[in-house]
Amino acid sequence: MRRLYARDPLRHFLVWLALYLGIDIIALNLESALDLPGHTVVAIPLAMLAVVITIYLVRSGVGRDIGLGVRPAVSLPRLWFYLPLVVLVALPLSTGVRADLTVLLIVAMVVHYVASGYLEEVLFRGLLLTHLLREWPATSAILLSALTFGLGHATSMLADQSGADTIWQVINPTVVGLLFTLVVVATGSLTAVIVAHVFYNIIAESAQVPDGLGVILTGLAVLAVYGPWLLYGAGGLTRLREDTRTSGAPVH
Repeated sequence: MRRLYARDPLRHFLVWLALYLGIDIIALNLESALDLPGHTVVAIPLAMLAVVITIYLVRSGVGRDIGLGVRPAVSLPRLWFYLPLVVLVALPLSTGVRADLTVLLIVAMVVHYVASGYLEEVLFRGLLLTHLLREWPATSAILLSALTFGLGHATSMLADQSGADTIWQVINPTVVGLLFTLVVVATGSLTAVIVAHVFYNIIAESAQVPDGLGVILTGLAVLAVYGPWLLYGAGGLTRLREDTRTSGAPVH
């Protein structure tokens, strides 16, 4: 796999993405077919895949290349910098917490979303974004990374999700994915977005979330304020220019 990463980074990404989506779709359909509680089947295989890909990324050195385990340019103790992320993640709690949560459901949900949140950040903001920034103009790379992340959620239709719910689930991840991408660009690290992604999913699943439009508008509002700051105030644009000097890809 390390040779594939060096020779064809995009195919390398697609191999890991296919593994992730295949496991996710099969497990979710199995859950539905057996009428088992949500998260109970999918949690363990995704956790195992997360362990496997972590071992590979660390041993091969690819992890540091994509920002995994890299110290953020803006350190986590400077929490004020990440406050908009905290607002985005925690806001669903304002609607209250679901009354049907059980200990088993909470444990399965946490394992599921720790694994899936981690895997999705490694795949989309790690492997894919790193490749796109080296080959494409920065603006195109950032937008394509976010759009690909959003469209990846359309696979939920293969797990018996309705078309309307899937549309919301594509639009919202695209918006949030764009925000997370800008955080990675500004910090040079996956740390903050992995943490934010995990908590975003857990809290959204635990809370009585409002309709899809309300969630999307919240994401757009945070993006409109935080995005320009990440690019101009936090030095994201400067980091892009420095990185592209070595890769040769133009900043547009």
